[in-house]
Amino acid sequence: MDNQIQNFVDNVVVRARTITGGTVTDIRSVTRDAAGKVKNAKGTVHEVGKRGLKLNEMAFHYLDKLIKLQLKFVEATFDEGAKRLTTAANAPSFGKLVEDQVSLLTVTRERIVGTAKETLGLVKETRKGVVSIFKPAAKPKAGKKTAVRKAAAKKVSKKAVRKAPAKKVSKKAVRKTTAKAA
Repeated sequence: MDNQIQNFVDNVVVRARTITGGTVTDIRSVTRDAAGKVKNAKGTVHEVGKRGLKLNEMAFHYLDKLIKLQLKFVEATFDEGAKRLTTAANAPSFGKLVEDQVSLLTVTRERIVGTAKETLGLVKETRKGVVSIFKPAAKPKAGKKTAVRKAAAKKVSKKAVRKAPAKKVSKKAVRKTTAKAA
């Protein structure tokens, strides 16, 4: 009986070593893969950092431009306000006062429209800059199709046309369409 128990224990030990040995090997393999992925992620983190620094630099550049544009707008508003007051104070008559103020209104409107256009231009320029930072490198343009892609697209579209079932149109829909056309 002792011999049977010993054989049983030996079998259990051998199986346990086999199971744990395989598990340890699998764990080592997975750990090596994970280590490789972590190491490869370093490049991605570096790229994100570079792009973040570029974005930060760009933000300061465009914020500087925006603040200068706002300052220019405020200074011009003060200058025009002073000019309006001076013109009003020097007007020889009420009619001349109204005429001068109306002419100054046109100048003010043109300045405001010009500043708005400059601001929109700055916003567009900023958008292009930000997009350029995060745009993937060397991606083919969607608008230009190669000859092979065009031929494949034609084949697909012809098949789609052949396979597409005809729509059933009710008499009511035909009447509505013809009524609208008339």
